[in-house]
Amino acid sequence: MREAVIEATHAFFETILCEVPQKIESLGEYFYGSAISLLENEAEHTWYLFFEKKVLDGIALNLLFEENLCEDDLDDLLKEIANQIIGSAKVLLEEKYPHNNYHLSVPEFMGNVCAPFPIPLSDAHHFQIQNSTFVIAR
Repeated sequence: MREAVIEATHAFFETILCEVPQKIESLGEYFYGSAISLLENEAEHTWYLFFEKKVLDGIALNLLFEENLCEDDLDDLLKEIANQIIGSAKVLLEEKYPHNNYHLSVPEFMGNVCAPFPIPLSDAHHFQIQNSTFVIAR
């Protein structure tokens, strides 16, 4: 599942920002977050996506042709990003494992989240794009 999520993450950023995210070790401090569950044969895997505002600004500009999104628009944008990335991972998994059963939950907006994150995370992937950081973890 991890490989599918990373592949979907790369595809999303290559399509939207025309850049490949780079793996990094250190992160920023202030993020906006969303959460979405991917069920695999009834086993729930909740994925958390945390983005610095600068990353979201770049995505909003390229996707929506908008700048300086208000909180409600950030809510919608983060949920859409979660749907796009984890939804694409779901499709990749369905193609690779056609006998497994996959379902996607409705994403949730988590608002402002500071590092260290208030949720214990495993399988965390730290990325940088356009001099800004983001995390995808479960």
